[in-house]
Amino acid sequence: MPQHTNPTEQLAFLRTVASSSPRLVWYGTDGRVELSGRVFDNWVAKTANLLVDELDAVRGTRVAVHLSNHWKAVVWAYAVWQAGGVVLLPRAPDDGDGDIVVTSSARSPLEAPRILVPVALGALALRWPGELPRGAVDYAAEVRSHGDVFPEEAPPEPGTVLVEAGPAGDRGAAEDRGTAGEAGSRRLSFADLSGGPEEAVPPATVALLEPGCTVLRALEAAASVWGAGGTLILMDRDVPVTDRILAGERVTVRLAAR
Repeated sequence: MPQHTNPTEQLAFLRTVASSSPRLVWYGTDGRVELSGRVFDNWVAKTANLLVDELDAVRGTRVAVHLSNHWKAVVWAYAVWQAGGVVLLPRAPDDGDGDIVVTSSARSPLEAPRILVPVALGALALRWPGELPRGAVDYAAEVRSHGDVFPEEAPPEPGTVLVEAGPAGDRGAAEDRGTAGEAGSRRLSFADLSGGPEEAVPPATVALLEPGCTVLRALEAAASVWGAGGTLILMDRDVPVTDRILAGERVTVRLAAR
């Protein structure tokens, strides 16, 4: 089975190999969402096009992702990488870093040139459920108008930092992975995320990631499970893992939240 060295390679796999098969399944309090490889890739492309065309993202743009563990958080991370940016997983909700700030919580407007992007997490949400802060861009209302294909870009070089995670963002990550940055932050490449032998999963596995994990842990699981050609199931912390879910999804591996 394929082992991917960068997110560009992994996205190409998802949209071309058994592309109608489920690759990401989400169980939230408002129901189940299933994304095939093709559909996930479309969401990523639309979001990457939004980043470039509307939010003026360029290679090296830093995008702070203030989202809980959720399928849209995974979409955002892969879209940032596709656009050549770096995902910041801040140590606190009011962390002031990031050229673009993606959030599922109401917050004050940002001073230009920084851009605030509120993200409604509801499965059927078509717009932000409330008043938008001045200058904010409503993700749910805007993303569907962008293209399903993102122009091919050169993949990141091996070792390129794709994620910077603060102590709250990477809680539970292995201490010896990535390169330490300032104030206890961690700088992670795609190889760090996919985990190597310690996160090896069987080929074509259906892996359920235990509830209560960080976004960083979800990205680690996605990179490793999709690298083995498998399917990843994410759970909201308020949705119990039941025998019915395990049997219905044909789960073969349960990954620890760490």
